[in-house]
Amino acid sequence: MRWEITFENRFYSCINCTYCCSCKSWRIYLNYFDYLRLKDYKDFIEECEGEFKYRLKVDERGCLLLKNNLCRIHLEKGYGYKPLMCKIFPFSMMVKWDGTPLLVIKHYCRGIKRGKVKKEDIKEAINNIKELYYNNFELILDRGMEHSSKTFLDNKTKISWEEREELGRYILKAKDFLEFKERYEEIFREKIEFSINNNEILEYLRELNKREHFRKLPLKEEFKNLIKIAKFLSKFNNIIEGERIIDEKLFLG
Repeated sequence: MRWEITFENRFYSCINCTYCCSCKSWRIYLNYFDYLRLKDYKDFIEECEGEFKYRLKVDERGCLLLKNNLCRIHLEKGYGYKPLMCKIFPFSMMVKWDGTPLLVIKHYCRGIKRGKVKKEDIKEAINNIKELYYNNFELILDRGMEHSSKTFLDNKTKISWEEREELGRYILKAKDFLEFKERYEEIFREKIEFSINNNEILEYLRELNKREHFRKLPLKEEFKNLIKIAKFLSKFNNIIEGERIIDEKLFLG
């Protein structure tokens, strides 16, 4: 199965900040095989409702298995014993309108940096995601896709999902924000005013468009949101700092 990689010029290098262990707005759920591997840590596991039947316990500091900023499982058993959700972070999966799995990297991870991600890291993340959802993977893809053939260009005009994707990618393939502005005005027949000259921001907008965070909105409204994000990011000397804030809002609410 083909996966679409949503990000470019971003890679992950762990800095041992333990942010991923803070369980700030998420929990670490265990599939059946995680649960079997962690039989020696049952005091740190609790039952739960939903797709997964077990999860790691937390307190106000985060995961109970965090000791002196290090993972006890990793220290005592090795990396292979860590829960799949832990091994996947900061990668994640979303589902495209046509059911294609999307590999996402979460910029709120403190280890995200400029540069190319390693192919082996992408392969490992995909394999871990598929293993995590081993018996529900096809169902997740089906649930995440759009079963209607139509979406909206603006508040009135219906278009196909293929047309939406083509138009969005056309605008965002612009070489800079001047061309972005010209292409936006060509498609939506509406003048826009903003002054941004940073192609690193344009890279991030391409990533957001591929992730389809705003696909429930008409394409025009999606681009208005992307322009607001671009204006916000233009205030930062280090664009990644701004991306972390945006990603926290998009993923964590």
